[in-house]
Amino acid sequence: MPNNKWTDESIEDLLKDFPAIKDNRPKEKVYNQLVQKEPVQKRPNRWLPLLVAALAFIAVGLLVSSIINQNGNDSAQNSESSADNSNDGAEMKTQEGLEEQEGLPAAEESGAENADSYSTAQVDGTFRTAVYEEMIGDQTLMTIGMTENAFVIPVSFLIPNEEITKTFEGSIPTSLELYQEYADDLDEVALGFDNYHPYVGTLEEMATGIRHVLPQDHQYDLASASIGVYMNTIKETFNDVAEIDVTNEDGSPAEFSQVGPLEKIVPEVENLAYYAYQTTQGEIYLAPGYDMPFDSAEKAIMALAVNPNDIYQPTIPQDWEFQVSETDKLVQIEFTNNVDLESVDKIEAVRMLESFVLTADAFGKEVVVKGMRQENWNGFNFSEPIPIPVAPNLLPWPLP
Repeated sequence: MPNNKWTDESIEDLLKDFPAIKDNRPKEKVYNQLVQKEPVQKRPNRWLPLLVAALAFIAVGLLVSSIINQNGNDSAQNSESSADNSNDGAEMKTQEGLEEQEGLPAAEESGAENADSYSTAQVDGTFRTAVYEEMIGDQTLMTIGMTENAFVIPVSFLIPNEEITKTFEGSIPTSLELYQEYADDLDEVALGFDNYHPYVGTLEEMATGIRHVLPQDHQYDLASASIGVYMNTIKETFNDVAEIDVTNEDGSPAEFSQVGPLEKIVPEVENLAYYAYQTTQGEIYLAPGYDMPFDSAEKAIMALAVNPNDIYQPTIPQDWEFQVSETDKLVQIEFTNNVDLESVDKIEAVRMLESFVLTADAFGKEVVVKGMRQENWNGFNFSEPIPIPVAPNLLPWPLP
């Protein structure tokens, strides 16, 4: 690199040697050239029309394909629907034939099953949820107290006498014999209840009733709830005996914590109201409100229109106005808004009427219902006392 040393004087002398630059153009011309810009010529997109045409062609193709597939699916569905309708018709005829063999009109029975999800029975074209004397016929009644979540629900079964005769060799079994024969076969969970039966210990017939001998390790007195379940289930299971004696293995009266020595249990449901109870599986039953007694049948019937707690449900609709009066032998319930039973769910109406009768029967009284638009409905004659059930909550037999 040359070693030239520039000084300010030398640079200044060099600049002076440059020729002078002159621009003879007018100022206006220079200004106009600066502010004016020539428009930019855009290159036309020659591919855009081709792309639009291609997309339109593809869309039309997809639409035609969809229409063809839809027509094919509709044809297949119509064929399947025709086949299903044919099969359904055959199955319906088979079901109707089975129900007619059992003496149950097919349309009525189907309506009962759809109306609600708990057991109903039919007698001469009428629906019931409880057992009545005229329903028993050539059958044997078995009752048992089931439980769910520490609540007790009394249920009943009607066992054909043909099975009873074969099992008990022609003799008439007692409630204890029925329990000892069938309690171990009960699938309570399949029925929607807790697994509770059979009782631990030994059950024995006595002249005055039944004796239940408890082992030392029984757990019926773990808490007040378990004591209540035991007491109420055994009452409902053996409700035809005079008394139940609960003892230790040495014969002394059993002692329950929080209770002490047990007195003889008298299996009677007294002074209680029968509410609606819904299990966790959605089944609905009538159950007495244990440990919630009433001073009179009038108060108990009035209580059927309100919720006593979060478990029991009322059986009387809230907007129905009614009055209750009672005498020594009769309870009269009169609705003031002219109730049309055809306008409400049939099973709910049956449940309500049966809750009246069961509640009044817990006070030893009959029930007359007034203020119904129908004088006769579903086998109930409202000009006379409503028949009293033998047992509530009929479940189908054989056992699941």
